[in-house]
Amino acid sequence: MNLVTTLRRGHLLKHNDLSGVGLEIGPYDQPTVFKSEADVRYLDWKDKAQLVQECTHPDMVIDIPEIDYVVHSNRYGDYISDKFDYIIANHVMEHAPNMIQWLSDLCDMLQPGGILFLALPDKKFSFDKYRQDTALSHFVAEYLAGVEEIPREHQIECEIYYDEAFVNRPMQVSDKLDMNRIREKLKAPPHVGIHSHVFESGTIVSKVLKPILMMGFMEFNLADFVPARGETGGEMIIVLRKEPPRVELTTEEFYTAPMDTTNMSNTVDAAGRLAEAEKALAELRARLAVMQEEIASRTSTIRALESSTSWRLTAPLRAAVTKLRALGAGGRNISY
Repeated sequence: MNLVTTLRRGHLLKHNDLSGVGLEIGPYDQPTVFKSEADVRYLDWKDKAQLVQECTHPDMVIDIPEIDYVVHSNRYGDYISDKFDYIIANHVMEHAPNMIQWLSDLCDMLQPGGILFLALPDKKFSFDKYRQDTALSHFVAEYLAGVEEIPREHQIECEIYYDEAFVNRPMQVSDKLDMNRIREKLKAPPHVGIHSHVFESGTIVSKVLKPILMMGFMEFNLADFVPARGETGGEMIIVLRKEPPRVELTTEEFYTAPMDTTNMSNTVDAAGRLAEAEKALAELRARLAVMQEEIASRTSTIRALESSTSWRLTAPLRAAVTKLRALGAGGRNISY
C-alpha cells in the first residue's frame, strides 16, 4: 500500500469504520478498501479481463480486482439498485461531464447518514495548472442542460492550456493556438484522461461545494475537507455526509476574488527572507551583548588595578620605561 492510499484510508476511517456495505468507483490496481477486510464492491466501465488486456504495466495485472458493477455511463443508478453505507471515488469527480448530476446520483445510492469520500487533484499540482477554475455557472448550466459528454469548450481548453512539461515537451504558444491542430484534435474522441473540470483547494469549498449544497441539488453536508499538499500527491480530500444540508456561506466568502497564488508565493518568499534576516540580526545582537559584558568585566579589572597600592608605587618606573621606549623609537628614525 503506497503513501497516498494510506493517507486516504486515514481520512476515511475518521468517518466510517468500514462496517456496512461500501462501493469504490474505479479502484484499478490501488483500491482504498479491500474485499478481504470489508463488504466492499467495485465499479468500473470495464471488467477485470478488459482492464488486464489494456494494462500497459504487467506488474499491475495481478493487483487489479474483480469488478462487481460494469457501467457504460455516469448514471450509475441505471445499473445498480443496491444502497451503500459509504462510497469512495478517487480522481473521478473531475472527469464527470455533469458534476452536479453525478453527485446527486451518488447521494441517491447512499443510505441515510452514509458518506461520500472524494479525492481529487488540485490543479496547481497537475497538468491543469494553467486552466481557470471551473465556475459555478458552468456546473449549473451543464446540469440544467442534461449534459452527458465532455463539452467541446473543455476539450479546447485542455488542448490550449495542458502543461506539456508533464510529457517532457516544451510549451510553444504558436502550437497551442494553431487552429488546424485544435480542429484535428476535436475529430478524435476525447482522451480518457481529460478533466472535464478543474479545482483548487483555496476556492472549491466557498465557490463550488457550499453553493451547490445551498441550491438544493442534493442532500449532503460537508463533513470534512483536507486541502492538497505536495507530499500527499497534490490531491484534496472531500467527505460529504447524506443528511439534510446545514450550510453556512457568507456573502463575503462567495464573492471575494480568489487570492493570487503567485503574489502569495512571492509574499511567502519575502516573509521567509525577512525571518532569516531577523534571525541573523538577533544572533549579532547576542554576540554584541557578550562582547559588551566582556569589555565591562575587563574595564572593571583595570580600574581595580589602577586604584591598587602596587599600581601607585610602580608609577615612576612605568613612566621611565615609557620615556626609554620613546627615545629608542626616535633613534631608529634617525637617517644618515
